[in-house]
Amino acid sequence: MIDPLWAVPDLQARVSQFKCGSSSRPLVESRVCAAASLLRREGDRTGYLLLAALLTLVFLFALPNARAQQMQIGVPAEAAVSARASGSIAVTETRLPAARKPVAQEIAIMGLIPGGDYQFISTTTRCTAWTVGIEYDRNSWGHLLKSRVDYLVEVMPFVLLSEPAKADFWGNAKSPYQQHLYGVSVSPFGFRFLWRENARWKPYLSTKLGAIAFNKKAMSEAASYANFNIQAAFGMQFRLSDHIDLRVEPFEFFHVSNGYLAASNPGMDELGTRYGISYRLHRRGETR
Repeated sequence: MIDPLWAVPDLQARVSQFKCGSSSRPLVESRVCAAASLLRREGDRTGYLLLAALLTLVFLFALPNARAQQMQIGVPAEAAVSARASGSIAVTETRLPAARKPVAQEIAIMGLIPGGDYQFISTTTRCTAWTVGIEYDRNSWGHLLKSRVDYLVEVMPFVLLSEPAKADFWGNAKSPYQQHLYGVSVSPFGFRFLWRENARWKPYLSTKLGAIAFNKKAMSEAASYANFNIQAAFGMQFRLSDHIDLRVEPFEFFHVSNGYLAASNPGMDELGTRYGISYRLHRRGETR
């Protein structure tokens, strides 16, 4: 077998002519002389193994230093970094920013039971409404007056309106009988103030503005199918489990009118009570 190392032209002559023991570079020349004599005695395999071992040692010592320099350069500017030196060892501590708290969100199913009709800003009598709605609350506006300020939106797929079977232009009853109208409502504008958000029972105030539509003209033949819907409530929220709360609103103001979008605007005012169940959408692992 031909030695691949000694196959290089003039390599044997150059190694034999190398003067070992020179005083100018004794350390380098002594290592070269030792390597050359070792190559002569053991052949190409021993020389390759020695060369590979030297390269491996260089790689192992150089890689940790390179990684340490890269970590020091890659620390973000906003992180607080403190270094303490003990002899030749440097210790680096990095403080990462705290994780953001999940946004509080809730979905509630609520039902309204009428408690009576009143003439606050309306003229009708014997007009009452039963509703079932789905409400979504989200803590979008932080805190104010020690309360959590939520944005809320509600959809009521079921609205049952009881009104006089016959009424005059202004909605005054002309018949002792009642008739029922069916409708739907959407309230996209609302907010809620919730106090004691981490306690077992939590009081709150809420208000909503939206639109409501019926299958017939409501409260008067000269009125309209579509109306405005204003709601305001005071309620209490009781925690039942880690995700589920009971909601009770003993005072619910429910107003319906068309704002004179039609010739007649009788309107109706109702005070009622709402009950429902709320489901909190906080992330798994969050403590309450």
